[in-house]
Amino acid sequence: MPKKRFTSQYSKPPSTVHPSLNSTATSSSPSNHNDAQPTVNDLISSLRRSSISSKPATATVTTPTLPPQIRHLLSQPETPIPRARNRRRFDANGRRIPPSPAPPRSWLEGSRYDPLAGRRSEERRLPTDVRLLPGLPAEERKGRSLQDACLREMARQWEFVREYERNNLADLPSGIRMKLLSYIAVYGPDEGVGFEGLKNILVLPPLEVGQTSDFDPGERNDKLFRVDVSGSIGTSISFKQLIELVQKPAPPADVDLEELSWDDTSMSQSLSPSIPNLTHLSLSHPVCSISWPRLLAFAKHVPALTHLSLAFWPVPSLTPNAKTAIIQSSHGHEIQYGRTNFYSHSLDNDFSEAADVLRRLADRLPGLEYLDVTGCTHWLRALRWMGSSTERYIDWSNQWTKLRVLKAHSGIELTEESEFCDVARFAMAFREATITEEMLRWWMRRNKILGRPVSWIDIQKDDWEVYRNLWLGGGKEDERKRNALESLGNKDFMGENQWSRPFVLDPLASQDDGAVERMSVWDQ
Repeated sequence: MPKKRFTSQYSKPPSTVHPSLNSTATSSSPSNHNDAQPTVNDLISSLRRSSISSKPATATVTTPTLPPQIRHLLSQPETPIPRARNRRRFDANGRRIPPSPAPPRSWLEGSRYDPLAGRRSEERRLPTDVRLLPGLPAEERKGRSLQDACLREMARQWEFVREYERNNLADLPSGIRMKLLSYIAVYGPDEGVGFEGLKNILVLPPLEVGQTSDFDPGERNDKLFRVDVSGSIGTSISFKQLIELVQKPAPPADVDLEELSWDDTSMSQSLSPSIPNLTHLSLSHPVCSISWPRLLAFAKHVPALTHLSLAFWPVPSLTPNAKTAIIQSSHGHEIQYGRTNFYSHSLDNDFSEAADVLRRLADRLPGLEYLDVTGCTHWLRALRWMGSSTERYIDWSNQWTKLRVLKAHSGIELTEESEFCDVARFAMAFREATITEEMLRWWMRRNKILGRPVSWIDIQKDDWEVYRNLWLGGGKEDERKRNALESLGNKDFMGENQWSRPFVLDPLASQDDGAVERMSVWDQ
């Protein structure tokens, strides 16, 4: 077997000769070599030798450091501070950035960590109404005021205002700050207000080392009871960050709680949460990957919440990514990993997991008076689902007894150019809300028979009569849309115990060739 030959790429550099000695060697060389032209390698070698010989020797200068006391006695200058590395550890939303180069754009396309995923997504809805959540003061004058124009412009330039007005936002009145959050949700960036921007609105930025601030967030935000983070939850604000704002901070480690007296007010200020009296909260228009278990964990910290908006939230589930997951048992049988599979809602008519999640939410928010489930038609039946005796669901006789308003709009605005599928979805949402209203009436009659206190719950639905003047043409497609809309005027779909099972919408009583189109609410 022949030996492998290895050519070393690193060798000892050749010894160089001073340029003054080259003249002697050149003069003693034969005359026939003087007439030969030098090659490129010869020229490079001569230049390298001349640069090495002419380069002066540089001495390394080290500056000794002295203790501060001796340096002051000897009148020595201060030791220069090392230059800080320009490394951005946190982004604009307060999330830590790993110490590495930015990932390529091709890696982020289609990922939930893409900062522009919310802007490129066409399926995600964004809020369009400033007064989506109750709690704002009523307008005294009609039309646009100067305050509304200023807040709208601040929301449109929020990225600039958040950075250059960070020291002044917390000094605004509580009513203006609550309005500003709603205007940012409607007119601001797609990713929302951001956690750093929300903190700048609630509290002052931290001061430099050695300085103390007399700003007490609990006293300053005493009248701030409404927080609108619509469109921000799941993108620029997480539930963990919201818990930091509503939870009392831990006491400092260097303070002994046993030695504190009742007259000491320093600890009472430092232990005040940023939002001490939160009662109105809007979490509407989240991302599709929003987590219901994290909402349940957050709800434990706000038991005094009275108004909540969950508009356009996905189906309640503890394992939303396990619809098709299957595990292998020790006996060789395949068992479904989650409680909800791909056909639970459409074919099996099983809303047990969704009803269980809503029951847990009702246990954590017992004082809820207003609930907004706009755009949640696909899981509205979980509110009225009643399974077997072993399954858990919302008991309307003991849970959410203070609920007064249940907003169940479809979130769809019909126009002359709307497709028939949009009209069918609108009709489905209206009928689902109507059936839910009948279910609540059944619970009220049941409580009255059992001698329990009865409270009326107002179901806010869409007003379908405002679209009565649409599709008045003579075409077949316009007739289908008009028939689907006018069918909402009667309640023939309300049979005995209809609210306990799915219903079917037949927009056309008769079609050509005897075909009948049957559309279920979950198929839409």
